[in-house]
Amino acid sequence: MNFFHKTNFDFSTKAKNWILDRYQDKFNRKFYHDLDITQYDSQVEWHNSLAGKELIEFLSKYNCDTNYYGISAFISNMPYDIKSNPHIDTKFKQGNSYRIKTRFNVMVLGNPQDPMVWWDHIEYGNSKLTESKFHSITGQEYCSKSIPGNDPISRWDYLGTPTIQTSNLLTPSAFVKTDCAHAVILSSVPRLIVTVALDKTLSEITKILD
Repeated sequence: MNFFHKTNFDFSTKAKNWILDRYQDKFNRKFYHDLDITQYDSQVEWHNSLAGKELIEFLSKYNCDTNYYGISAFISNMPYDIKSNPHIDTKFKQGNSYRIKTRFNVMVLGNPQDPMVWWDHIEYGNSKLTESKFHSITGQEYCSKSIPGNDPISRWDYLGTPTIQTSNLLTPSAFVKTDCAHAVILSSVPRLIVTVALDKTLSEITKILD
């Protein structure tokens, strides 16, 4: 089973500055690792930006696009190192949820040595998953299927030893498997990852390289 495919895509300096300007005010306080789901309402702005155009052009080389769930960002600014919440990515639309097989992630800020881990024995649709309520950093509430446990630590304990762990993954970008349990061990530095959810497996994405 493949869990990631690294690429050399990076944003231009001008595109990075646009992204940083967009999120700069978020880093004035400390907050837990989160997906900025509010960006799903701003896709026209993303697509018209240099950053969006560069991203879309690169994805087209793999026969991928941003149509499945748009462009968004993972952001965090923790005051200490932390094992982030193990989870399985899900697309939400009109009260329904759908599998996110893969993501394309690009590091704009952060420590590339932060390890990402996967557990292959818990995948999307597993009957052991429970439904939990979460809040985005903007206060929006959403529900997601989650790993059994009351907090990140208990979920790590439930899952046991990861199937695989890798550092220097986003140097600067990679396609990553997201339909099985996974997490990132975060450093205490500002982190901003631009991300695109994809309805394709890693094998489907990388077959163009065969």
